Amino acid sequence: MSASDLEIAMPITPPAPSAASGNAPLRPLLASERAEWLDALRGFALLGILLINLTAFSGYAFVDPASKAALPWSGADSVLEYLVHALVEAKFYSLFSFLFGLGFAMQLQRAEQRDGDFRSVFRRRMAWLLVFGLAHAVFVWFGDILNFYALMGFALLWFRKVSTRVLLGAAIFCLTAPVWLYAGYLLIVQLSHAAPTAAPEGGARFAAIIDAYAHGGYGDVVQSNAMIYVFAWVRRIYRFQLLRIFGMFLLGAWAGRVGLPLAREALRPMLRRWLLIGVTVGLPMNLAFAALGGNDALLPASAKGLLSIAMGSVGIPLLSLAYFAAFALYWRKLRGSGNLFVASGRMALTHYLSQSLVCVTLFYGIGFGLFQRVSYGVGLLIALAVFLGLALLCRAWLKFNPQGPMEMLWRRLAYGRQRPADALATE
Repeated sequence: MSASDLEIAMPITPPAPSAASGNAPLRPLLASERAEWLDALRGFALLGILLINLTAFSGYAFVDPASKAALPWSGADSVLEYLVHALVEAKFYSLFSFLFGLGFAMQLQRAEQRDGDFRSVFRRRMAWLLVFGLAHAVFVWFGDILNFYALMGFALLWFRKVSTRVLLGAAIFCLTAPVWLYAGYLLIVQLSHAAPTAAPEGGARFAAIIDAYAHGGYGDVVQSNAMIYVFAWVRRIYRFQLLRIFGMFLLGAWAGRVGLPLAREALRPMLRRWLLIGVTVGLPMNLAFAALGGNDALLPASAKGLLSIAMGSVGIPLLSLAYFAAFALYWRKLRGSGNLFVASGRMALTHYLSQSLVCVTLFYGIGFGLFQRVSYGVGLLIALAVFLGLALLCRAWLKFNPQGPMEMLWRRLAYGRQRPADALATE
């Protein structure tokens, strides 16, 4: 997904106008216009996404504590879970959301320079992303995030003409709103003397869904995906994930508005502050967030849940921005060892969907049947191996093709026409 987000934020961005550009139609971004460090950052974020998703792919997330302890090579699992929860969970989809908003602002600025029809192209992109996401959620893996990005992307269009100050204020409001909403909910529960609502339980139906992944055929998997997809929506709502995603969209759009991608060197002092605050404030807050139980502490409503949501609502964006700042500041030093991240970032949509195909094949009963049979630590090693294998395939593919297969399809559908040969050759 290059120069934007998970190709989720990969901009189909037009280049700066030439003297003769006039009302030239929008077209995809050329290779020469890419920011390599953003591609690498997207690839790095894909690794973080996979590390988190692996617990659902492998079924580890649905194993009871006693059975987890009985899994082979599980001695260090509790420590590994805590570290990944503190350093990775929620940080990387937040980072992708930030990159999405950043790519949105870059596209909008270029479109205004060319008098291009930005809204129509962007809506088509989001519509097709929604289609891809729904198909992915039902036919491959229920944990899809693309559809949420697509829906939030449509909402982002409402903010394209607001001032920079309003954009930043709206971002801060969305990111901190979960604290006030949860505090209000907790107050209502306490004043009404009602029994706190527990987290949704699936009971026997949920157990049947999990069994379908472990032992069922493909038809059972599809049926289970469709059922659990609804639960996934409920879960993301009560965990305030949609607000966090949209808040990071807006924050990324603000960063693009102030020229961060193009003025990286001039903005190094700001990036250093982001990194410093992320490490000194964001990191301790995320360590506390993980120690409190994170999102699992939210229901039933409690003071512990309020403290957890406060730590997460502030700490997660700060640490995500610190990761962004570190890449922006030190990419030149990291460049030699980050080539695989670059290739993965350029093919982020293909890579993301391929993660699901590979992991479903490895873990589900329709494949090698490792579901609920590997420890957390072993699962992390498998995730690293899957990422490395896909990254190598991405690099090999890009030696002979200008972009990934899903990127080609998405861009073709978004533009609805054949792109110029020079764009295809160099993109």
